[in-house]
Amino acid sequence: MFRPAYRLLTCADRALAVRERLFRGAPLVAVLALSSSLWAAPPAKPANRSFKVPVWADSQDGATFKAKDLTATLDGDPTRVLAVASPNDGLMLLVVLDLAGDLSLAEPSKEALAAEIEKLPSRVTVAVMRAQDGLKVLADPGVDRAPALAAVRDVPVSGKAGLLDSVETVTRVADSILAKAAVRVAVLYLTDSDVENYREDFTNPVINSSDTHDLSRKFPEALIQDKISKLAAVLATRQAPLFVVHLRYRGDRLGEAYQNGLKQLAEVTGGSAIFCRSSEEIADAIHRAVATITASYSVTLALPERLLRNVQVLLDAGGNWTLGYRARFVLKER
Repeated sequence: MFRPAYRLLTCADRALAVRERLFRGAPLVAVLALSSSLWAAPPAKPANRSFKVPVWADSQDGATFKAKDLTATLDGDPTRVLAVASPNDGLMLLVVLDLAGDLSLAEPSKEALAAEIEKLPSRVTVAVMRAQDGLKVLADPGVDRAPALAAVRDVPVSGKAGLLDSVETVTRVADSILAKAAVRVAVLYLTDSDVENYREDFTNPVINSSDTHDLSRKFPEALIQDKISKLAAVLATRQAPLFVVHLRYRGDRLGEAYQNGLKQLAEVTGGSAIFCRSSEEIADAIHRAVATITASYSVTLALPERLLRNVQVLLDAGGNWTLGYRARFVLKER
């Protein structure tokens, strides 16, 4: 499945004042949709249908590639590369905190994430959300790091796991921003979620303890696999990549099924999932996820006149770059 800007405000004060007046108490979708408009480039004429591919590139001299350096095919047919946003262009990072478990893991993870946010360049805008008990905006998108840092450090560690309940909404909002603003967009979940700590029961309890043929005995992970399968089908239509840092690896059968599911959800979008086996691994895992996100490109490809749904993408930048990218998409009519 995988192969081994948005411009920053030049009048930041005005934008921050607008957000202060308009975002207070606004629902999530309205907040982020309105935020994207503050930095969006002037709308282009809808001459061609297009979609965006997250790409990572290695080159011998460290140079970034441009649209003229790429050739692209969709299902074997050549298509045009309309634009390329590089790691030097704007990025909106949507951070979602899903912390409901062990304080001894959550607290160092919050500090590690705050340290990574502090180091981000000014071209990166950060929004912070909390997944528990309904998705909530903790810090509006902005270049000022103080609200995001406070939101990360002050978020309570309580409630039920919320990743599976919120990821569809968050990735839909991310795609909406990606479509309307000249910016790279990525979603990062920091989670300690346990499959047994959701409001919905995914444990597939034994229905009839006296029936040796009860399938729930043989397939305790069936419910979580079904949930993941449905979410993966939705996320396959998304274009913004999803990244997950999970703070606690679990080796039991149900835990492994859940973790494999999170890996599937991330990879279907072109992102990745990292699972920490000890508290010592947390800071490095968060650093690697943020570094991968900030190093991303966003390549805009033209779609042909005939409607495509399941698309195989092939990109080539010649011998100067080694590309890693999401190769399969399920596209929806826009």
